[in-house]
Amino acid sequence: MTSWPDMQDITIADFEARRQSAVKLVAEGESMPLEIAEINPMGQSQREGGAFSVVLRGPREPVVDQATHHLVFEDDGPIDLFLVPVGEDASGMLYEAVFT
Repeated sequence: MTSWPDMQDITIADFEARRQSAVKLVAEGESMPLEIAEINPMGQSQREGGAFSVVLRGPREPVVDQATHHLVFEDDGPIDLFLVPVGEDASGMLYEAVFT
């Protein structure tokens, strides 16, 4: 199992490499499947990893609140990300994590 870099060092490439990985949001002993729907560059940033956003898609229900959530990527272990529900598309509910 590989692990995630430190939060300030995470880059778009880290998520691109995990685009096909199964992802689970884990809370209170329950899990919800997610998938990476989009990875978007956001221009210049002072952080080493650059500025970008990652949009994750999950089921329409339940909708999770804006908060820091514990995610587990298959073969890559856990990472805690601040997710914001940003709407839905034809396939499910969308959540965004922004790195600036």
